[in-house]
Amino acid sequence: MATTIAFFDTTTSERISFERYFTGPKYKLHIFDKPIAEVPLYEYKDADIVSVFTASNVDAPTIASLPRLKFIAVRATGTNNIDTKACQKHRVAVSNVPAYGQVTVAEYTIMLMLMMARKMPAVLNAVDEGQIIYRKLTGHTLHGKTIGIIGTGKIGISVAIICKALGMHVVAHDTMPNLPLQKKVGFSYLHLDDLLQGADIVSLHAPLTASTNYLINKKTLGLMSQHAILINTARGELVNTLDLIEALKNKVIAGAALDVVEGERGIDGDTESELLLLNKRSAFALAEADILSKMKNVIISPHNAFNSFEALHIIRKTTAQNIHGFLNDKLQNLVKSA
Repeated sequence: MATTIAFFDTTTSERISFERYFTGPKYKLHIFDKPIAEVPLYEYKDADIVSVFTASNVDAPTIASLPRLKFIAVRATGTNNIDTKACQKHRVAVSNVPAYGQVTVAEYTIMLMLMMARKMPAVLNAVDEGQIIYRKLTGHTLHGKTIGIIGTGKIGISVAIICKALGMHVVAHDTMPNLPLQKKVGFSYLHLDDLLQGADIVSLHAPLTASTNYLINKKTLGLMSQHAILINTARGELVNTLDLIEALKNKVIAGAALDVVEGERGIDGDTESELLLLNKRSAFALAEADILSKMKNVIISPHNAFNSFEALHIIRKTTAQNIHGFLNDKLQNLVKSA
């Protein structure tokens, strides 16, 4: 009997890759370019394996509705969009792609830091308008500044290494400090409050968990310097968006560069039309993101830090390896229940 694999949130390149990785009579593929919530259940109810990206929320009812489901292959590092407790209950294994963002997200983080430090949005706007007033475009160098990195996994450590090369002072916070790498890279672990008070730039690289949800809020923003910049390339829900808006409006901090926002929704299209289609919480999150996108001391990008050709190749290849590993009783990159 063929193994049925359902892929969601796929691009054309992913479709081509997965059709190549899983060819022959042993496999039956359902490949959708939409999130799982937008695909009728009858089209994939026979799935033994489901593979999703960040746009798909695989919740307990979805898991319970798939009687043959045994494995979920997440094409990302974070798995907060998967109900891992429900997976454990139904004996569904979950894997992720742990290392694809190590370089690409770290480089993107540095790009956002440089853009904020050198006032790149204002520079580009001045060029577009043809009115160059240099005193309004004066920025800062990163050399000699202090960066506070929250979360020292693979991406956080990569950011630390690059920042050290730029001549920055690096401090970090993590509930599980990596002491060997601390010594090798040359940074110091601090209590969160001390990090926030002393950093010129705060960069978020922590996973989203119950303890990190809204880690950045009115209280923690209040600890930061008025000249400090917040960078988030991790998960939108690490930051209380309303509190951030208030902090930016009241000049509690100087600015923010956000590749992720709450709800993981973009600002594409007609915002007013989109609001009519959303529930209250989603509409509120979209409105908050829309406010942020119009602030002059904010850069927003559409969860694009992962998006390099090299990283996408790693995602596709590792996902295929994870699925083949499951099918051959050689499980890899397993995610534990929260």
